[in-house]
Amino acid sequence: MSRQTDLDRTRRSERTPSTLADVEADPAVTEDPAAGNNLDKIRDILFGAQVRDHERRFTKLEAQLLAEAAQLRHDLKERFAALEQYIRKEVDQVTGRLTAEEQGRTDAVGRLTTELQGLAGVLQQTATQLREQSDQAHRDLQNELHSQATSLTGNFAQQHAALSAALDDAVRQLSHQKTDRASLATLFQELSQRLSHDQPPQQA
Repeated sequence: MSRQTDLDRTRRSERTPSTLADVEADPAVTEDPAAGNNLDKIRDILFGAQVRDHERRFTKLEAQLLAEAAQLRHDLKERFAALEQYIRKEVDQVTGRLTAEEQGRTDAVGRLTTELQGLAGVLQQTATQLREQSDQAHRDLQNELHSQATSLTGNFAQQHAALSAALDDAVRQLSHQKTDRASLATLFQELSQRLSHDQPPQQA
């Protein structure tokens, strides 16, 4: 289509004056108002189609540029929207992971605190039981020592009484034996005297 238009322009230019300067140089054309109108017509014939073609091309190019600019803005807008959505998604994921990790650490600290509290309670209970057992063992030992001391005291008293009684019996026996020996010595002495003096023994 553009080639045919160029060919028509070339043919028209062959039928018209060779240049616009030749036409303007003609005194008849410049002095006559009708010639001026003719000059405009000639200019329109020579350049009108080309100007209109250029205008059409410029308009088409402008529309194309505007369309491309609009498409570019649309694409950039979509890309920015996608990028923003991607960034928000990544930020949400990172925030979610951080929140989950923080919650996990909080739960772990809570469990550890609970375990430590339980262990402290067990240790306190164990210490209380050991203290009670120690006190009970001390009381049992004191009771056992008191019982043994009481038993030993009773046994000692019994043995002391038995030994005292035995000692008293021994002393009485010894006294009785000593008395018998003295009497026997006196008797022997009297018998000796009587035998020596030929006297009969006296009745005791």
